[in-house]
Amino acid sequence: MPSTTRRHSPTEDRRPIVEAEILAATEQLLRDGNKFTDLGVRQIVEQAGVARSSFYVSFRDKTDLLIRLAGTLKQQIFDFARDWTPVGENGGPETLTRAYLSMIQFYRQHADLLAAINEVAAYDHDVEQFWNGQLERVTALTASLIAEEQAAGRTDSAIDPTVLAQVLTWDGDRVIARHIATNGSANDAQVARELAMVRWHGAYRRPQS
Repeated sequence: MPSTTRRHSPTEDRRPIVEAEILAATEQLLRDGNKFTDLGVRQIVEQAGVARSSFYVSFRDKTDLLIRLAGTLKQQIFDFARDWTPVGENGGPETLTRAYLSMIQFYRQHADLLAAINEVAAYDHDVEQFWNGQLERVTALTASLIAEEQAAGRTDSAIDPTVLAQVLTWDGDRVIARHIATNGSANDAQVARELAMVRWHGAYRRPQS
């Protein structure tokens, strides 16, 4: 009986590599000072060293490309947030400060991409919705941690976890974006500590009302 195993074409085997090359090339063009809105597909594929047709195999358009880049960026930030808990070996305000500092430093490494995302999200509904959806993942994680601390009697039971988590997540994201856009790295540690203290005393160790 003939084998029914599907053979993978060389094009399929290379697709993840080509996608990674296009993503890396786009971010490099942004680091070089190009505005995302001014970048053309031709410029991107020339930088990546791939055929123009390869771009459209991997991405519908430039918006799809930016959304993929945004997803990679936000996944790393989510991982930083997920690695910290209020209690336990890695708990407490000092480790929270270090987590925030890692986020700030990571964002700073990708500052041009972050600026492009914020720029395009201001007028592109798809990018805005995707970016907001990624922030909601962090919001949900924060709300869950606050609820756990309430159940354990370690923070104010009158807090609405979802509302407070939204405030902390959205404000924190804006603070970091503006800090990176307007300041050098000299105050990164101080900004990280202030963000951590606001979250620690305002959410996880707020006195009972």
